[in-house]
Amino acid sequence: MTRFTLAQFAALLLSGSLLGACSFSTSSESAFDSSKGLFDSASSPFASSSDSSGDAKEKYESDVADYTADFVTSSSGTLDSFRVRLGELAEKHGITDWENDRYTYLGIGRGLRQAKLGKPQISAFSESLSRNDPMKKQAIEDGLKK
Repeated sequence: MTRFTLAQFAALLLSGSLLGACSFSTSSESAFDSSKGLFDSASSPFASSSDSSGDAKEKYESDVADYTADFVTSSSGTLDSFRVRLGELAEKHGITDWENDRYTYLGIGRGLRQAKLGKPQISAFSESLSRNDPMKKQAIEDGLKK
């Protein structure tokens, strides 16, 4: 019969308990992974809806930029007609308060950049549209940098 020293016996017990812990850890990790997948799929509709909302805002901003560039380069129409058309664009995109929507002014800034206007023209157009509202002025500036 084989005799174990106390140190050998302790090492044997320790290695057995470590092996058991590893298998428990692996099984609990796989259970965690599958429940994590469940939570990820459950939250994904919210992520995609907010992504699509961001895409819609980006599309609106892009349409405003294109219209602004066309308007300032064609030089036909008044500032009032420009505002009316912006309102129509906003309505098409489901924006109800375009005059206070940051994306409107980001788009205007992008459009002014696309049109390659000089600083005096950009300044005059942006002053007229922002009506000295700091948020609107800043959004136009930010759009010019996009």
